[in-house]
Amino acid sequence: MTTPETKLNPGDTMKDGTIFAGISPDVNEPMYTTPADAPLCMTFNMAKEYASQLDTYGHKDWRVPTKNELNALFNERAAIGGFNVSGSYPAGLYWSSSQIFKWFGWYQRFRGAWSRDFNPKGYHSSVRCVRG
Repeated sequence: MTTPETKLNPGDTMKDGTIFAGISPDVNEPMYTTPADAPLCMTFNMAKEYASQLDTYGHKDWRVPTKNELNALFNERAAIGGFNVSGSYPAGLYWSSSQIFKWFGWYQRFRGAWSRDFNPKGYHSSVRCVRG
């Protein structure tokens, strides 16, 4: 007899300390996030480099979320917790890994209603890494 798989809800803390963030809208697989933002606001390229070198919670496959995954984090921000929801620049805006044109990357403001736009890659914003 097999036991039914436990249903996870966004915001659930895993045994390894990561947070279940829901299902990735891009790959339809479970997505996990760190319980806190990266320690500093970063440029678009710095964020991608930081995530690629992150070795924490027993995992080395961290990355910056796509704009769709970032929106999923935004939708579950209350359950996941730890986001800067002030909406202020730069800490209240979060980079995605998605770019538009050569010099611009998508970001999302984590306050109030949905707000997603693009900024020059040289601007600084917060970063929340995901895996899965």
